[in-house]
Order: sequence, then structure tokens, then C-alpha cells
Amino acid sequence: MKKFITMLLVCVMVLGLFAGCGNGSTQQTTAATTAAPAADATEAPAQETEAAPDTIVIMAPPVTGNYLENLKTWANDFHELYPNLTVQVIETSWGDHNDKLSTMAQAGEAPDIAEISSNALGTFVEMGVAIDIAQYMSADRLADYDENALKYLSLEGTTYGLPLYLTIQSIGANKTMMEELGIDVAKIQKEGWTYEEFLDVIKQGTKDGCYGFVFANSGVTASDMLYIFGAGAGLSNTFTPDLKYTMTSENMLTMLSAVEEMTKSGYMPNYGVEAGQRMVMCQTGNAMIFGKAMPLFENNFKKNNAALEANDGTAVENSLPMDYAFLPVPTMDGCAESCYGTVDGLIAMRNKNTTDEHLKNVLLFMDYICSGERIATCMNELYLDPVCQSGRDALVLEEGRDADNLATAARCIAMVQAPPEGVTTEMTATAKKLMDEQIVPKFQLLLAGETTAQEVYDHICEAAYAAFGADNCVSGKLG
Repeated sequence: MKKFITMLLVCVMVLGLFAGCGNGSTQQTTAATTAAPAADATEAPAQETEAAPDTIVIMAPPVTGNYLENLKTWANDFHELYPNLTVQVIETSWGDHNDKLSTMAQAGEAPDIAEISSNALGTFVEMGVAIDIAQYMSADRLADYDENALKYLSLEGTTYGLPLYLTIQSIGANKTMMEELGIDVAKIQKEGWTYEEFLDVIKQGTKDGCYGFVFANSGVTASDMLYIFGAGAGLSNTFTPDLKYTMTSENMLTMLSAVEEMTKSGYMPNYGVEAGQRMVMCQTGNAMIFGKAMPLFENNFKKNNAALEANDGTAVENSLPMDYAFLPVPTMDGCAESCYGTVDGLIAMRNKNTTDEHLKNVLLFMDYICSGERIATCMNELYLDPVCQSGRDALVLEEGRDADNLATAARCIAMVQAPPEGVTTEMTATAKKLMDEQIVPKFQLLLAGETTAQEVYDHICEAAYAAFGADNCVSGKLG
């Protein structure tokens, strides 16, 4: 009997040991399948429960030649990381993107994510459709982006978007044609030039079938010329540091008078040039200098030259082999040299079906495509540096860049003046409305020779005084 009891106790103890081992194994398995949040935008955290399916809609123009195709690839890669999340891409052109986005936003049908230029931000904040993204993404991911670039997509201390790139916008040229005329292109790139020098150069470049200068100024793109050439006339920002509206200054009249002179002389077309035409006109020998231009166009010229040499049918029709020069904007009336810079980025937008949970998914994807290898790929195509640390870490620079263009771009970037602090959402939206509804239409009449620089300037002053009040607008010349 004692032996039986002893045997029974031994069995109970052994069973207890096995039971203890079983409990320890369950705890380890649970710990192993519970992942911490992703350290960066390329890793998907493991999910204990099946997440609800969700669709994210993004609308974008061709930021680069391959951007829209890349965007589809990245959307598929993102879906593999997050199988419950599907991304729908709405493709637009540069010509129709802004109008389409504005129409959709006003109808309560805005896409979840949209590409915008920083000067359009106030319009969407004023509409109430822009989202404070800091509420829906982690602070450590937001910290990946450069503070100065984020400021362009912020108003009154609230950040509404993530930057794709900080770029400089200026003018570009058929370097081959300029040098054939005996023009010292390298000196212009290194030292800059005055409007009078610029006018003489485009006069030399104007011949039968060739304009000395063209600018993309059809439709809303006309504002680009006002901003870019405005920098050379001392109009580096829409508002002064003491928050007065600058487009009513004498500097504006100086710039308008220069445009009037160029069109009347025949050195520049007196009709609207589509955005896609201006560089083509340069490549086909129908224009010597064009705007707006960016450093990345060096790559377009190189690719076209290679296509011409290969005779593979992919070159621009009737184009000629030529080198590209990125040039500074000429200065006017003794103004200091400057350059127009802007940030293009992605903003999250609210529509009729938006929920907080959905916005978390939206920001997850938006961060994914603005960072890491994705943005490094874009910047290589744009010939720009990424504005986030993860992008810089992933960037591998392409070889063969033109040294003079690189130096000119670096010099121009150093001249960009950031917008002053204190500009409100209302001020930005009002300035944008003035530009689109009052200034651009009158400016297009000036380009067509149907009005004068003075008449356009007087109209701008009248409209601005009504919008901001005369005391809040600059009179006389900017210092």
C-alpha cells in the first residue's frame, strides 16, 4: 500500500512538471507573434486580428517621367505589406490637375491624397478639407522629414502634408545654340546677369522660326512666370516680413513692363504656350531659352540626344542634338539676385466618407511613398536631394552630371528666400484667389498684346486694395 501511494505521488509530480512546461510554451508563442510597431515606413507590423479592408485614393500628375508608373508599383508593394489596404491611383496631367482637384474638393469628393504645390495649400485649408497630419502619424516618422521643407506645407503651426521635393524654378536653354552665338554661358551661370543683358541675348537668338525666349504661360501656368521672373524683380515672396502684400509694389510694374517689351519686340510669343511645349520648342530649335526650367531637364536633353544617336524613334520629333544649360533668372532695376523656390508635396484630404481610422491608413501610405527608396528614386529623376533622412540614406547619385549645371543649381538654392512667418491661412488663400482670378487673366491679355503693363498693374492694385486694404499692401519700391 505504501509503495502504491509513493508511485501515485511520483506520477502526480511528473504530470505537474509537464503542465508547467506547457504553460511556458504558450506564453513564448504569444510573445513571438506580437510584433512591435514598424520602425520605418517600409515594414508592416504583424496583426493579431484581421484588419478591416480599406481603399486609399491618391491623385497625382506626372511628377517625373516615370512617377505614375512607379506609383502603381509602390501601391502594389504597399498592398503586399498591408494586404487589407488597396490603393487606387487617379492619373492627371499638369494642365488639368489643379482644376480637377479643386472641383472634387468642393464637391466633398476629394481624393485621400493629392499632390499640390505649397502655394496652393491655403486654398484647401480654407475649404476645410486639408488634414492636420500630425494627428494620424507617429512623431518619429514625421521627424524623418526636414523641418524647413515641412514649413512650406504648414500654416499657423499646423502641418498638412509631407514634402516630395524642394525645388528651384528658373530658366533653361539650348546651350549649344547660345555658344554658337558667342555667348559666355558659363559666365552667366557663375555670375548671373541683368535683364538688359538677357534682352540682348534673346534678341540675338530670335530668328525666322525661332524665338529667343518662351515661357509656359497658358492657363493657370501663367502664374509661374510671375513668381519666377518676379524673383528677379525683387518679388521673392508674396508677403513682406511685416506681412504686407508685395504684388502692388513698383517692382511688379517693372516686371510687367519687361514682359510687355519682350512680347512686343517679337522675342517672345504673344500667345499662350502649353507647359509641354516650351521644352520641346527648345529641343526642336524653335526657341533658345525657355521657362519654367529646373535642373532635372538636363536628363531630358541627355535622353533625347541618346535617342537621336540610336535613331530608335523615341526622340522628340524634329529635335536636334544639343546640350542643356540651367540658368539664373535675370535681375531687374538693380534688385539683388534671387531665385524662386517651392515645395511640392502630398496632402491628406477629407471627403464625405472620411473616418479617423481611414486617415491612419492614408497617412501610412503617404509616408511610405514620400520616404526611403521611393523618394530616392524620384529625386534621382528630378536631379534633386531628398528632403527626408531615409531618402538621403537610400539615394545613390547617378554619374555624368554637368558640373556647371550642378554649381548653378547650388548657387540658386542658396538664394531662395523662405516665406515669412506669421502668414495666415486666410492671407494665403486670398493671395491665391487674387492670382488665379484677377492677376493671371489680365497678365494673359498683356501677353497677347491686348492691354498694357500699366493697365494690368492698376488692376492688380485695385483688386489687392479691395482684398487686403491699402494699408496692408506695399506702395513704392520694395527695399
